[in-house]
Amino acid sequence: MRLKELTPFGVKVKQELLEIRMTQSEFCELHNIPMNRFSEILYGSRPGTKYRDLIAAVLDIKEAA
Repeated sequence: MRLKELTPFGVKVKQELLEIRMTQSEFCELHNIPMNRFSEILYGSRPGTKYRDLIAAVLDIKEAA
């Protein structure tokens, strides 16, 4: 079975979480984001625009339009 790869956005999110020393679970709990949706956004299985915008805003991630 082939593992899914993080999207470029997912890589940026992981890097930012490492910098602020926060786990995905902590981030999701703090911002009321379902863990499964967070994972789907990072791996690109779902767009999750509502949460993606929140994640980008909180972590100050600029995305190319």
